[in-house]
Amino acid sequence: MDRILPDRPALMFHAEGHYVWVNTKALEIANIHRDTENPSYGIIGKDENGEPDGLLYEKAMGLVIRHAYNFTKDEKKELFANFLDHAASLGVTAVHDLFATESLEILNDFDVFKEFEDNGKLTTRVHLWPALNGNLEHVKRLRETYQSDKLRVSGLKQFIDGVITPRTAYLLEPYADQPETRGEMSFPSDTIKKWVVEADKEGFSIRFHAIGDGAIRLALDAYEEAQKTNGKRDSRHSIEHVEVIHPDDIGRFKELDVTASMQPDHFAMSERGVYTDRIGNEREKYVFLINTLQKSGARLAFGTDFPIDVLNPLLQIYRAVTRIDNSGKTAWHPHEGITLAEALKAYTVGPAYGTFREHELGTLEAGKLADIVVLERNLFDIPVEEIPDTKVQLTITDGNIVFDDTKSLNKQYT
Repeated sequence: MDRILPDRPALMFHAEGHYVWVNTKALEIANIHRDTENPSYGIIGKDENGEPDGLLYEKAMGLVIRHAYNFTKDEKKELFANFLDHAASLGVTAVHDLFATESLEILNDFDVFKEFEDNGKLTTRVHLWPALNGNLEHVKRLRETYQSDKLRVSGLKQFIDGVITPRTAYLLEPYADQPETRGEMSFPSDTIKKWVVEADKEGFSIRFHAIGDGAIRLALDAYEEAQKTNGKRDSRHSIEHVEVIHPDDIGRFKELDVTASMQPDHFAMSERGVYTDRIGNEREKYVFLINTLQKSGARLAFGTDFPIDVLNPLLQIYRAVTRIDNSGKTAWHPHEGITLAEALKAYTVGPAYGTFREHELGTLEAGKLADIVVLERNLFDIPVEEIPDTKVQLTITDGNIVFDDTKSLNKQYT
């Protein structure tokens, strides 16, 4: 990077968003040097001489991001306006805005969303999930402030671990290719459980980023402790990603009524060979178990994890049905594929249920809010490989047309 960009700071995210490459200029601006200590749950990569090598893992990314993403209010408005246009063009009528680590918290600006709503420009429903961090008074105020049909706080979110490829996901047993590590938890287990019990008592729904089998187990343990302490309730807690799961924990999703919120294209984003090298062949049998979880009685909800992955929902649906991996040809555990109808349900009814809005969102029924998407072709009538390239012709949110490409068709919609 220094050879290409010696005089201006540069930052590039790894595809999964859990580590970055930066050049020397960026390190200088962030005052990162050989004596800079690693932040909690973060690593500053060093070369054999102890000098920073430009790789920053997990919370260490924030040392540079806070400089790179220090946008003005007007810049944030422009970014958000572009996002709303992009979402409408892909038929996305509602999103979950999940807390995206302390490193990226600088981008959070709920006031910008509110301004768009007040001006009648919020064309996508936004469900906010601020950080679960023990500060309940703050998030209770946010919940009171943002509680409309278009913009509302729906719960709290936090990270338990990272991802498999840089070995920051938390595993029950050591990594196959680096047995000295099992990854790490972002916070101590006692802290996570305490936060969950307290937030659950206040009626918050909670979501955890949990990818490794150790992180998934801890999330389930925390939800179980909340049930024991506060009593069972309609909490609608969830685990995001659910990539490497221990077989003993599969049935616990139904037992605890925890939603498995998954992004099927993630197994195509991952380099399958590298992924398997990290966890070994035995654990590889239990990765991305969509069909198994569904058959066990677990609730499914699909999303894209944008901007880590592209926002197009049809790509996720295609992966869930075909299980085609990053090779573009081979299915990864084809028995874990589900039907098109099941995938569509997971992408519509599942997320609506997760926000306690299944009575008004998620299906086309009389009396529900008019969030409607018209595709150029019937997905059930085309070859499955054509699903990701199917275009949106019309997007309607709350009865208002927010994207219209019907002029490109010689058809009359009534």
